[in-house]
Amino acid sequence: MGTKVSKVISAAFILLWVYTAGSKLANFQSYRQEMSMQVFSPAFTTVLIYAIPSIEILCAILLLIKKTNKLGLGLSLLLMLAFTGYILLIISGYFPKTPCSCGGVIKAMGWKTHLIFNLFFLTAAILALHIKLKREVRDND
Repeated sequence: MGTKVSKVISAAFILLWVYTAGSKLANFQSYRQEMSMQVFSPAFTTVLIYAIPSIEILCAILLLIKKTNKLGLGLSLLLMLAFTGYILLIISGYFPKTPCSCGGVIKAMGWKTHLIFNLFFLTAAILALHIKLKREVRDND
């Protein structure tokens, strides 16, 4: 049962990362313009413009391969932590309201809905990693 749950979560992340990276790359000029309006320095923003979709694609690839699936889940967890932390800072007023450069339908979410969406995926990543680590411990006993 746990293995199936972990596989479903991995599949959901693969769909999420392919969709968000694909949306960004398909509408690259719009994505780049929205990213340029973020609160980061221009140099850091330039790095993020290319790094975010690249890392999302990397996550999807890692999740697809059985030997690197756990690494893909860990990287997905880190990405979701970063994105969720950024949203929390925006909601708390630390940053002024900034455009969402997520891509696709996710971009249309309000910040609170986006937070719930991210918390769901954050929880899913933790659950899948827990299942995998628990199985590894059991298999090594």
